[in-house]
Amino acid sequence: MGPTGHRLTGIAAGCLAATALYPLLHDMSLVAIPAGYVGGTAPDWLEIANAEFSPQQQRWVRQSVIPHRTITHWWPFWLALLVGVIAWPVPAWFIAPGLFNGHSLFTLNLAPILRAVVAGFTAGGIMHLIMDIPNPSGIPILTPMAHSRWSLHWWRSGNAQEPLAGFGMAAIAAGILWLAIH
Repeated sequence: MGPTGHRLTGIAAGCLAATALYPLLHDMSLVAIPAGYVGGTAPDWLEIANAEFSPQQQRWVRQSVIPHRTITHWWPFWLALLVGVIAWPVPAWFIAPGLFNGHSLFTLNLAPILRAVVAGFTAGGIMHLIMDIPNPSGIPILTPMAHSRWSLHWWRSGNAQEPLAGFGMAAIAAGILWLAIH
């Protein structure tokens, strides 16, 4: 899937994470939406990629520190992060320090916001993997460097179906969130 599709499905994942967290965090759960947007592209940018011009091929070629669709696209990595988000006891003392030499008119408990951000980011990353499965390249299953990958062979990256699928998923997830809030 291309960047636009991953961004849109990341928004969808963020909306779904916000829906799951809304009964506990109320409006603070909405920070999961922009975190889902960022997480939706995370498996690609975590590879630390850049474009370099190849004189032999006479075009720009993607180069990365971590090979594409290996460690950052391995499902156990993201599953472990999800389990960590669910099981991690964010300390109640995780409160923003006051302004003006420790004296403030208010304090802000960052623990619920942090949990919503990490949940949205993780949901976006998992959605990225789910949306890479229809691509012929697929995702690694047994080991991150395996040549055998799981793929449904539905579409190739960069086609017109991806943004439409992403927009549809984002719209449906936003509708689910709206129903949960109202």
